[in-house]
Amino acid sequence: MSKEIPPSVQQQLLRLQQLQQTLSALLAEKQRLEAELVEINSALEELEKMDEGAVVYKAVGPVLVRVSKERLAVELKDKKELTETRLKVLEKQDARMRAQIESVQKDIQRLMSGQQAPS
Repeated sequence: MSKEIPPSVQQQLLRLQQLQQTLSALLAEKQRLEAELVEINSALEELEKMDEGAVVYKAVGPVLVRVSKERLAVELKDKKELTETRLKVLEKQDARMRAQIESVQKDIQRLMSGQQAPS
């Protein structure tokens, strides 16, 4: 006596799986951005320690290019601001995704409890 899963439950299970995969990718991107932010903050701290006339290089692909300390600081601050903004967006998407997952899980539970016939 095997019980088949109703099509409506199968659809919800598939949706749940897709949402979980999307959340996983979102969390990986969030983690990557957090690591990038740590790196940017570290670079800015090191720049602040340097003398005004210090020689500074930045990586452009496989090449190091000489730039002024001020220009590099401005570029890093802009990159930091952009990264923080992207992180905030991802955090909002994370919260929305978790709410959707919870909603689908409740739908599945509701559908499954409705499918169980009394003994």
